[in-house]
Amino acid sequence: MFKRSWIVAAVVAGLAGAVAWACGPMFPNQLLDHRGDTLKAVPQNSFAFEATHLLVATDKLAVEEPSLYDDGGQHKDDAAQAKSLGISIAQLGRVDTLRALDDGDAAYAQGSDLPEDLRAYTAGAVDYAKGHEDKASLRFEQVLALPPAQATLRGVWAAYMLGRIHAANAASASNDATAFSRERAAAAKAFQLTRTRAVEGALDSQGLAVSSFGEEARLYLYGHGTQCSWNDLYGVADANNSEDGDATHTQGANAACGDGVPAADLKRAITLYAAQAGHGSNVGVQSLVAIADYAMRHPQRMAELIDNPVSQRLLVAYALARMGGSSEETPAGSAPKPDQPLLALVQAIEQRGMDKLEGADRLAALAYQTGRYELAAKLVDKSSGPLAEWVRAKLALQKGDLAAASASYAAAVKAFPKAGDAQAAIEPSNANLITGEQGVLALARGEYVEAMGHLYDAAVAVGGDGNVYDWDLETTSYGYGNDAMYIAERVLTVDELKSFVDARAPATPLTSKSPSSDDAYRYRSPIADSLRWVLARRLMRLGRYGDALPYFPADNDWRFGTYGDDGKLQVQSFRTPALSYAKALHDSEHAWTDIGKAQALYAAAVIAREHGMQILGYEQGPDYTDSEGSYQGGSGQTPQSLQQAYVTEGERQRYAASEAKPNYRFHYRYIAADQANRAADLLPPRSQAFAAVLCQATGWMMEGPPDYEDHYQGYGEPAPSEPSERLRRVKAYYQRYVKQGAYVEWAGGFGTGCEVPDFDRARALKRSEQVAAIKHAVRHGWPLELGAVLVLMGGLVAWIARRRRRKTPA
Repeated sequence: MFKRSWIVAAVVAGLAGAVAWACGPMFPNQLLDHRGDTLKAVPQNSFAFEATHLLVATDKLAVEEPSLYDDGGQHKDDAAQAKSLGISIAQLGRVDTLRALDDGDAAYAQGSDLPEDLRAYTAGAVDYAKGHEDKASLRFEQVLALPPAQATLRGVWAAYMLGRIHAANAASASNDATAFSRERAAAAKAFQLTRTRAVEGALDSQGLAVSSFGEEARLYLYGHGTQCSWNDLYGVADANNSEDGDATHTQGANAACGDGVPAADLKRAITLYAAQAGHGSNVGVQSLVAIADYAMRHPQRMAELIDNPVSQRLLVAYALARMGGSSEETPAGSAPKPDQPLLALVQAIEQRGMDKLEGADRLAALAYQTGRYELAAKLVDKSSGPLAEWVRAKLALQKGDLAAASASYAAAVKAFPKAGDAQAAIEPSNANLITGEQGVLALARGEYVEAMGHLYDAAVAVGGDGNVYDWDLETTSYGYGNDAMYIAERVLTVDELKSFVDARAPATPLTSKSPSSDDAYRYRSPIADSLRWVLARRLMRLGRYGDALPYFPADNDWRFGTYGDDGKLQVQSFRTPALSYAKALHDSEHAWTDIGKAQALYAAAVIAREHGMQILGYEQGPDYTDSEGSYQGGSGQTPQSLQQAYVTEGERQRYAASEAKPNYRFHYRYIAADQANRAADLLPPRSQAFAAVLCQATGWMMEGPPDYEDHYQGYGEPAPSEPSERLRRVKAYYQRYVKQGAYVEWAGGFGTGCEVPDFDRARALKRSEQVAAIKHAVRHGWPLELGAVLVLMGGLVAWIARRRRRKTPA
């Protein structure tokens, strides 16, 4: 009836929108993707963590630093502005009026209605703005001369500004040693007083006390009579000051400035910046980056700084977090060689004496990074805590001792700091990473349930579903959810998973209404509930429908909803279609008639097609429920990735045993099509229902995105050697219809314009076919039928006669 060309055209039309489906989240690196690299990676905290823990704050001074997008308070209303300045709205108005004057004395004279410290400080601010630093200094000293209880509004501010003025004077007098020393000392004293007044309770709404650490530190960055800028320390000039405007091709405006800073001054600056960073200041952290970068590029400076505990820890932290482990000069194909600065740092500290170490666990990690494994082992023996045990685990792995590594990981976990511990040796994200690495190691040892436990714990601690979306680009602690789900779905047996879920993953109650703002997009369902959902689908795929039901999310649980193109939440059903699917399959086996079985089988097929992702889909490959099926790939493992080291044969066997059947993208669509095709087996071939179920099966194979791993032709790629399974089925179903079915008016859109199967008409057709068969037999077979009746009657008469003779007496 229709030619092969129609089939091809229809399929092409049905697949035309496939490219639009190829979208989804950005998947993070998973620990299980490259297990050797995961287990060999150098243990290290981030530089920011280390910098903020060099000198942990012992007071409650608060940091106030503008964010990247801060407008400086320009859009604050009067109430907010007054609150940020620690004064009333009325006082704010008076201060603004006084600040508009041209002379501090006039401002002081007209400010008699203000508190004395605010009055004198405002007068000083007017003079400072007009360039009259001497008069401003007198006003600020006037504030500081008041009893502290009478200078709570502006005592901190006055001390800070006095320090700024003396610091500027020091810079101007840098060529006069006596004047420079005097002004620098005065500035340092003022900045110290800034912190003292703040600790004693004076107002510091602008965070000037913490800022004063950095201001004081800059007093000790003078080399060759010039205050060194960060560009000088980095060795790069401002592009605006270079002749060609290209900063990348020029050296610093004063590249030797850093070399001229006395070692004692540099150590003092580091200590002050460390104190600033210890109060949570990002400015302090970045200042430490600049100094550490400079020192690591100057071996002599490096050697001069390691005799100071804070400076030594700074350099080790920078080397671990900011410098690569191998030299760029390593020839291709050769074993990587550690960077010379790293080796120089380790050697310098080692030469100073192993009894004078600060942070032996950090230095052990650095020794491990540079390949000094024996030294690393000695250093971990001199230290304790999670970082030391983490390094010990790496050293055991380097020797191939998985049992010892496992014990060290367990010891590291036991040594985790308590929440909020200011002296923590390891940052929270690394605590989660250690737990995740425990899971990788347990998997390598064939301890599958234990591996699941470790990765599940890490995933719960981090939160999220394991995938990174565009609003998470600044987030780095993702990946454990994907690894945990891989083990749950492809490595554990379903009964192992069920026992784990029953013991470790109780359902999370729904305690809030669905979000109505854009924040809804960022919501991720609790990982425990997601794990229960994975178990439910595994049980459904095995036909254990009764066991599966309690593990599904409740119908209309918004936490498992999806968002349409209009941004509105679309809730889904889970338990209802699961129940209906189980009932339909039961009825398909126990209905009294073939058409009843076919109708039930087709009902199951429709449910599998429409709700397959929710009740049958794989969390990762081949269906990727974790991205709602919109992206093929990214999460989980593949047969190829399981050929790497640290993968057991048992894991490969379990992975193969849990493979989707059939193993194609959206495998439940193939299941639905199979069920529809089996329903056709039970229907009268000439019925409308027969054509309709085959038409629907064909359409299901034509819909949606392609399976990119099944003979897919991408852009610029050669044509596949054979058709995909989808194309093969489209052809097979259509050809079956052409061969066995009757013509229907809508056959011109076979696969796209299908009618709903009419099973009642199929029953009527079958009854009429049965009656017609009987009538045909009666009309055309009566002579034979009459002969058979006569033979049967003759046989019956003969049998009766024999029985009578046997009963007659002799």
